[in-house]
Amino acid sequence: MNFWWVNHKQTHKMEIEGGYIWSPKTSKGGIKNQSYINLTDAQVNDLVFSYADGEIKAVGIVAHNYVESPKPPEFGETGKQWANEGWLVKINWQPLEYPLRPKKYLDQIAPLLPNKYSPIQKNGNGNMGCYLANISEELGGLLLNSIEGKNLKILTSIFDAQTVVEDNTIEQQIREASFSETEKEQLIKARYGQGTFRIRLEKIEHRCRMTGIDDKRLLVASHIKPWRNSDNVERLDGYNGLLLSPHVDKLFDKGWISFSDQGGILCADPDIRKIMGKWGLDPSMNVGDFKDKQKFYLGYHRQSIYKIC
Repeated sequence: MNFWWVNHKQTHKMEIEGGYIWSPKTSKGGIKNQSYINLTDAQVNDLVFSYADGEIKAVGIVAHNYVESPKPPEFGETGKQWANEGWLVKINWQPLEYPLRPKKYLDQIAPLLPNKYSPIQKNGNGNMGCYLANISEELGGLLLNSIEGKNLKILTSIFDAQTVVEDNTIEQQIREASFSETEKEQLIKARYGQGTFRIRLEKIEHRCRMTGIDDKRLLVASHIKPWRNSDNVERLDGYNGLLLSPHVDKLFDKGWISFSDQGGILCADPDIRKIMGKWGLDPSMNVGDFKDKQKFYLGYHRQSIYKIC
């Protein structure tokens, strides 16, 4: 994942509401502008910080690589001096309830700003000659850490959106692959807990281990090692799954809980434990031993998905 910073005071409202960023291909007089060309380098799942009026007001995930596009009609008289031909990148924006003022963190931010095409000046004022700037992973991480706290729920939504974009990309790759249409269909159905994957899973798991519900119409066929992280064999492997009640699936899929090989429930977050109690779930219960092939996938879940906090 790459990190980008877009300065769009004039077009902020239109671009956030429209779910995109847009720039002309060249500056006035046909001069090339690297901060415009950067739109062609932004890739699906990259993260973009939206800056306007001295604040980072939104964070977004690139949903689609650039396309050539005329200037959006909703710009109206804004940027009337800009060329009509440009580049457009689709963004899944999440406006921040509590915007971030970079000037408050300037001592930490300034040393991490790029030497060329910096989005802001060393004094913290915006660099209006720069539209889309590529920033380092270190600076991107610092901004995310500074945004957290009151915006935590929004950031969770951002990364949920990132997961959807990643899954969509993988699904498209499967659709374009050279193997049979039947295999493609089953791999795509597995993303949604359906088809061959579910049939195989139901031969191994017969109920939700936490709620005891055995009406399979009400249970989610959930991958232990996420579909997006699995290879094609693992995506269809019934041992790479659990039948879970929807609220339990949510906890497991997001990594708020996991399981030991012997069936103990792992939950390090006290707030999640309280929520489990309100749902009638006992964090101290044992859900039963797992089969050896399931333990392989559970090891991945504990290491890579579970939020130890």
